[in-house]
Amino acid sequence: MKSIIKKVLLYAGILILIFVAFALLLDLVIMPNYVNSKEVTLPDFVGMSKTEAEDSLNALGLEAILEGPRYSDEFPIDHVIYQKPDSGSVVKERRRVYLVISGGNPLTKIPNLIGKTLRDAKVTIDRLGFQLGDVTEVESEETTNTIVEQYPKVNTNLQKGSVVKLKVSIGPRVGMVRVPDLLGLSLKEAEDILGKNSLVAGKINYQDSQNLLPNTIVAQYPAKNKLVNVGESVDLFITKNQK
Repeated sequence: MKSIIKKVLLYAGILILIFVAFALLLDLVIMPNYVNSKEVTLPDFVGMSKTEAEDSLNALGLEAILEGPRYSDEFPIDHVIYQKPDSGSVVKERRRVYLVISGGNPLTKIPNLIGKTLRDAKVTIDRLGFQLGDVTEVESEETTNTIVEQYPKVNTNLQKGSVVKLKVSIGPRVGMVRVPDLLGLSLKEAEDILGKNSLVAGKINYQDSQNLLPNTIVAQYPAKNKLVNVGESVDLFITKNQK
């Protein structure tokens, strides 16, 4: 029994010594440092760049704690959008100051504009918050006034306000025509149509056919709707006369 009492008294004595040591440390070191620490009035960091805010806090003897990024339409990327404590607060040196950093505008993928009319492309660009940049007219096989190229490319992530450049078709260059569809016609009919389109019949290739009438065009090169220069020839594949 006496042994147990001695152990209890020993542990109690140790705890008392620890408490007294902590009280002395608090009274002689911690509290004087805190009480005697210089007080600082916090400036307004909102709107500052992250680097400027960190440098300012370091100069004031304060510690910057960065949080985020958080998307914001109001503040550009890497700028402070919120601080805690607020500006005007009086704090001690070495105090932590929390800064929320902007990630800029939320990103949006640019859709595929190729094949749209210029008007429809403009509507899409405006709706997504982008800006229409240079519009370049180019000769193309595609329908006049349709988009044939875009930059940035489709599915690129962009911030609102980003510039989108377009190339729009003005049709093929002067002196080009589309090859007509000649399949199923006779050689004479094909030659007439080619002539009306400023084209000529090229190499005539004959081949056997059990199902089509003789002198019927079954293939052509270039294919229909292909853009070619005026005066070019079109090769024809025609069924033979059956004996």
